[in-house]
Amino acid sequence: MKIWFQLLSSETGMRGFLDATQKLVDRAMPPGVTVEVRGTTHGVIGDQYRLFCNYDTREVIDNALRIRQEGGYDAFVIANSMDPVLVELREMLDIPVVAFMETCAFTACTFGERFGVIGVNRKLMAWYRSIVYGYGIADRLAAMEPMEVADTRSLDLGFTDSAFGDMLQEQLVAAGRRAIDKGAEVLFVGGPPGTLMAQRGVFTIDGVPLLDTYTLLAKTAETMAVMHKLTGTCVSRHLLYAAPAPELVRKVGAAYGVPPLRNG
Repeated sequence: MKIWFQLLSSETGMRGFLDATQKLVDRAMPPGVTVEVRGTTHGVIGDQYRLFCNYDTREVIDNALRIRQEGGYDAFVIANSMDPVLVELREMLDIPVVAFMETCAFTACTFGERFGVIGVNRKLMAWYRSIVYGYGIADRLAAMEPMEVADTRSLDLGFTDSAFGDMLQEQLVAAGRRAIDKGAEVLFVGGPPGTLMAQRGVFTIDGVPLLDTYTLLAKTAETMAVMHKLTGTCVSRHLLYAAPAPELVRKVGAAYGVPPLRNG
Protein backbone atom coordinates (compact mmCIF):
# COMPACT_ATOMS: atom_id res chain seq x y z
CA MET A 1 0.00 0.00 0.00
CA LYS A 2 1.23 3.51 -0.86
CA ILE A 3 -0.16 6.75 0.55
CA TRP A 4 0.55 10.19 -0.88
CA PHE A 5 0.82 12.58 2.08
CA GLN A 6 0.59 16.16 0.82
CA LEU A 7 1.81 19.08 2.90
CA LEU A 8 1.79 22.62 1.49
CA SER A 9 5.18 23.39 3.02
CA SER A 10 8.15 23.97 0.73
CA GLU A 11 10.27 20.86 0.18
CA THR A 12 13.39 23.01 0.44
CA GLY A 13 12.37 25.86 2.74
CA MET A 14 10.79 23.62 5.41
CA ARG A 15 12.82 20.45 5.09
CA GLY A 16 13.05 19.99 8.85
CA PHE A 17 9.27 19.81 9.18
CA LEU A 18 8.88 17.40 6.26
CA ASP A 19 11.63 15.08 7.51
CA ALA A 20 10.27 15.09 11.06
CA THR A 21 6.76 14.34 9.80
CA GLN A 22 8.07 11.48 7.67
CA LYS A 23 9.75 9.90 10.70
CA LEU A 24 6.62 10.45 12.76
CA VAL A 25 4.27 8.64 10.40
CA ASP A 26 6.79 5.91 9.57
CA ARG A 27 6.79 4.77 13.19
CA ALA A 28 3.05 4.02 12.94
CA MET A 29 2.97 2.11 9.66
CA PRO A 30 2.90 -1.69 9.51
CA PRO A 31 5.10 -3.63 7.06
CA GLY A 32 3.97 -3.19 3.49
CA VAL A 33 2.52 0.32 3.97
CA THR A 34 4.52 3.28 2.65
CA VAL A 35 3.64 6.89 3.35
CA GLU A 36 5.36 9.42 1.09
CA VAL A 37 5.43 12.83 2.76
CA ARG A 38 5.53 15.47 0.03
CA GLY A 39 5.66 19.25 0.03
CA THR A 40 5.34 21.92 -2.64
CA THR A 41 7.89 24.00 -4.51
CA HIS A 42 7.43 27.33 -2.73
CA GLY A 43 4.71 26.73 -0.13
CA VAL A 44 3.81 28.22 3.23
CA ILE A 45 4.88 31.80 2.76
CA GLY A 46 2.00 33.43 4.59
CA ASP A 47 -0.50 30.73 3.72
CA GLN A 48 -2.87 32.08 6.37
CA TYR A 49 -3.86 34.46 3.56
CA ARG A 50 -6.11 32.73 1.05
CA LEU A 51 -4.62 34.45 -1.98
CA PHE A 52 -1.14 33.13 -1.21
CA CYS A 53 -2.46 29.67 -0.35
CA ASN A 54 -4.08 29.42 -3.78
CA TYR A 55 -0.70 29.48 -5.49
CA ASP A 56 0.24 26.27 -3.67
CA THR A 57 -3.05 24.45 -4.12
CA ARG A 58 -2.68 24.38 -7.90
CA GLU A 59 0.44 22.27 -7.39
CA VAL A 60 -1.53 19.93 -5.12
CA ILE A 61 -4.19 19.55 -7.83
CA ASP A 62 -1.51 18.80 -10.41
CA ASN A 63 -0.05 16.09 -8.16
CA ALA A 64 -3.47 14.54 -7.67
CA LEU A 65 -4.27 14.59 -11.39
CA ARG A 66 -0.96 12.88 -12.13
CA ILE A 67 -1.88 10.13 -9.64
CA ARG A 68 -5.32 9.90 -11.28
CA GLN A 69 -3.65 9.32 -14.63
CA GLU A 70 -0.75 7.10 -13.58
CA GLY A 71 -2.08 5.32 -10.48
CA GLY A 72 0.29 3.80 -7.96
CA TYR A 73 -1.26 5.16 -4.76
CA ASP A 74 -4.03 3.83 -2.54
CA ALA A 75 -4.95 7.05 -0.73
CA PHE A 76 -4.28 10.79 -0.92
CA VAL A 77 -3.86 12.85 2.26
CA ILE A 78 -4.37 16.62 2.27
CA ALA A 79 -2.20 17.26 5.31
CA ASN A 80 -2.87 20.98 5.57
CA SER A 81 -5.17 22.33 8.25
CA MET A 82 -7.20 24.49 5.84
CA ASP A 83 -8.37 21.35 3.96
CA PRO A 84 -7.62 23.00 0.59
CA VAL A 85 -9.09 21.52 -2.62
CA LEU A 86 -10.80 18.71 -0.70
CA VAL A 87 -14.00 18.76 -2.76
CA GLU A 88 -12.02 19.14 -5.99
CA LEU A 89 -9.90 16.07 -5.29
CA ARG A 90 -12.83 13.93 -4.16
CA GLU A 91 -14.60 14.80 -7.41
CA MET A 92 -11.67 13.54 -9.48
CA LEU A 93 -9.92 10.74 -7.57
CA ASP A 94 -11.18 7.18 -7.21
CA ILE A 95 -9.07 6.54 -4.12
CA PRO A 96 -9.79 7.80 -0.58
CA VAL A 97 -8.98 11.48 0.01
CA VAL A 98 -8.35 12.28 3.67
CA ALA A 99 -8.14 15.88 4.95
CA PHE A 100 -6.59 17.38 8.08
CA MET A 101 -9.32 19.48 9.67
CA GLU A 102 -12.13 17.10 8.75
CA THR A 103 -10.32 14.09 10.19
CA CYS A 104 -9.06 15.81 13.33
CA ALA A 105 -12.34 17.57 14.14
CA PHE A 106 -14.49 14.47 13.79
CA THR A 107 -11.95 12.32 15.66
CA ALA A 108 -11.85 14.90 18.44
CA CYS A 109 -15.59 14.38 18.84
CA THR A 110 -14.87 10.76 19.81
CA PHE A 111 -12.50 11.89 22.59
CA GLY A 112 -14.81 14.39 24.25
CA GLU A 113 -18.01 16.35 23.81
CA ARG A 114 -16.31 19.63 22.87
CA PHE A 115 -12.95 20.28 21.28
CA GLY A 116 -10.51 23.15 20.94
CA VAL A 117 -8.42 24.07 17.91
CA ILE A 118 -5.06 25.83 18.17
CA GLY A 119 -3.70 27.77 15.21
CA VAL A 120 -0.29 29.30 14.68
CA ASN A 121 -1.67 32.85 14.30
CA ARG A 122 -4.84 34.92 14.63
CA LYS A 123 -5.48 35.24 10.91
CA LEU A 124 -6.19 31.51 10.68
CA MET A 125 -8.94 31.56 13.29
CA ALA A 126 -11.73 32.85 11.05
CA TRP A 127 -10.73 30.38 8.32
CA TYR A 128 -10.69 27.47 10.76
CA ARG A 129 -14.06 28.51 12.18
CA SER A 130 -15.65 28.58 8.73
CA ILE A 131 -14.34 25.06 8.05
CA VAL A 132 -15.75 23.64 11.29
CA TYR A 133 -19.09 25.36 10.71
CA GLY A 134 -19.13 23.96 7.19
CA TYR A 135 -18.73 20.44 8.58
CA GLY A 136 -21.83 20.97 10.71
CA ILE A 137 -20.19 20.45 14.09
CA ALA A 138 -20.05 24.02 15.39
CA ASP A 139 -21.90 23.00 18.55
CA ARG A 140 -19.00 20.66 19.41
CA LEU A 141 -16.43 23.47 19.12
CA ALA A 142 -15.47 24.95 22.48
CA ALA A 143 -12.74 27.36 21.40
CA MET A 144 -10.21 28.37 18.78
CA GLU A 145 -7.07 29.89 20.22
CA PRO A 146 -4.07 31.33 18.36
CA MET A 147 -0.37 31.19 18.90
CA GLU A 148 1.53 34.29 17.74
CA VAL A 149 3.58 33.22 14.70
CA ALA A 150 3.06 35.60 11.79
CA ASP A 151 5.90 34.15 9.67
CA THR A 152 4.70 30.60 9.10
CA ARG A 153 7.93 29.65 7.29
CA SER A 154 9.84 30.34 10.53
CA LEU A 155 8.11 27.35 12.16
CA ASP A 156 10.74 25.11 10.61
CA LEU A 157 13.27 26.48 13.11
CA GLY A 158 11.49 24.51 15.79
CA PHE A 159 13.09 21.31 14.44
CA THR A 160 16.67 22.62 14.51
CA ASP A 161 16.72 25.28 17.24
CA SER A 162 15.68 23.88 20.61
CA ALA A 163 15.17 27.34 22.12
CA PHE A 164 12.79 28.28 19.30
CA GLY A 165 11.05 24.95 19.76
CA ASP A 166 10.67 25.67 23.47
CA MET A 167 9.09 29.03 22.64
CA LEU A 168 6.60 27.37 20.28
CA GLN A 169 5.73 24.80 22.93
CA GLU A 170 5.16 27.53 25.52
CA GLN A 171 2.84 29.40 23.14
CA LEU A 172 0.97 26.22 22.27
CA VAL A 173 0.48 25.22 25.91
CA ALA A 174 -0.77 28.72 26.76
CA ALA A 175 -3.25 28.61 23.87
CA GLY A 176 -4.33 25.12 24.92
CA ARG A 177 -4.98 26.27 28.47
CA ARG A 178 -7.14 29.13 27.22
CA ALA A 179 -9.17 26.63 25.18
CA ILE A 180 -9.50 24.31 28.17
CA ASP A 181 -10.76 27.22 30.28
CA LYS A 182 -13.49 27.69 27.64
CA GLY A 183 -14.60 24.08 27.88
CA ALA A 184 -12.37 22.12 25.49
CA GLU A 185 -12.06 18.44 26.44
CA VAL A 186 -9.66 17.54 23.63
CA LEU A 187 -7.26 19.68 21.60
CA PHE A 188 -5.44 19.66 18.30
CA VAL A 189 -3.13 22.10 16.57
CA GLY A 190 -2.68 22.87 12.89
CA GLY A 191 0.70 22.95 11.18
CA PRO A 192 4.28 22.09 12.19
CA PRO A 193 3.67 22.49 15.96
CA GLY A 194 1.64 19.27 15.76
CA THR A 195 4.67 17.34 14.53
CA LEU A 196 6.94 19.13 17.01
CA MET A 197 4.75 18.20 20.00
CA ALA A 198 4.51 14.58 18.90
CA GLN A 199 8.27 14.49 18.36
CA ARG A 200 8.69 15.75 21.92
CA GLY A 201 6.16 13.27 23.30
CA VAL A 202 3.63 15.92 24.33
CA PHE A 203 0.18 14.36 23.98
CA THR A 204 -1.69 16.13 26.78
CA ILE A 205 -2.01 19.63 28.19
CA ASP A 206 -3.03 19.68 31.84
CA GLY A 207 -4.48 16.19 31.40
CA VAL A 208 -6.49 17.09 28.28
CA PRO A 209 -5.62 15.02 25.17
CA LEU A 210 -3.63 16.73 22.41
CA LEU A 211 -4.11 14.77 19.19
CA ASP A 212 -1.10 13.45 17.29
CA THR A 213 -2.54 14.93 14.12
CA TYR A 214 -0.22 13.71 11.38
CA THR A 215 -0.05 10.16 12.68
CA LEU A 216 -3.85 10.22 12.88
CA LEU A 217 -4.05 11.31 9.23
CA ALA A 218 -1.72 8.56 8.07
CA LYS A 219 -3.55 5.85 10.03
CA THR A 220 -6.94 7.13 8.81
CA ALA A 221 -5.73 6.98 5.22
CA GLU A 222 -4.45 3.45 5.78
CA THR A 223 -7.83 2.37 7.18
CA MET A 224 -9.76 4.05 4.37
CA ALA A 225 -7.55 2.37 1.77
CA VAL A 226 -8.18 -1.03 3.36
CA MET A 227 -11.93 -0.39 3.40
CA HIS A 228 -11.77 0.66 -0.25
CA LYS A 229 -10.15 -2.66 -1.16
CA LEU A 230 -12.72 -4.58 0.87
CA THR A 231 -15.85 -2.80 -0.34
CA GLY A 232 -14.91 -1.15 -3.63
CA THR A 233 -16.23 2.22 -2.44
CA CYS A 234 -14.46 5.24 -1.01
CA VAL A 235 -16.61 8.28 -1.87
CA SER A 236 -20.24 9.04 -2.69
CA ARG A 237 -20.84 10.08 -6.27
CA HIS A 238 -24.25 11.48 -5.36
CA LEU A 239 -24.43 15.31 -5.28
CA LEU A 240 -21.39 17.01 -3.63
CA TYR A 241 -18.67 14.64 -4.87
CA ALA A 242 -20.30 13.73 -8.18
CA ALA A 243 -17.59 13.25 -10.80
CA PRO A 244 -17.65 14.95 -14.20
CA ALA A 245 -18.42 12.79 -17.23
CA PRO A 246 -15.30 11.62 -19.15
CA GLU A 247 -16.31 13.65 -22.20
CA LEU A 248 -16.43 16.85 -20.11
CA VAL A 249 -13.07 15.97 -18.58
CA ARG A 250 -11.57 15.64 -22.06
CA LYS A 251 -13.06 18.96 -23.16
CA VAL A 252 -11.69 20.77 -20.12
CA GLY A 253 -8.30 19.11 -20.54
CA ALA A 254 -8.11 20.29 -24.14
CA ALA A 255 -9.43 23.78 -23.44
CA TYR A 256 -7.06 24.48 -20.56
CA GLY A 257 -4.10 22.46 -21.80
CA VAL A 258 -4.05 19.99 -18.88
CA PRO A 259 -2.48 16.75 -20.18
CA PRO A 260 -3.72 14.48 -17.34
CA LEU A 261 -7.31 15.37 -18.26
CA ARG A 262 -7.13 14.92 -22.01
CA ASN A 263 -7.96 11.21 -21.90
CA GLY A 264 -11.09 11.69 -19.81
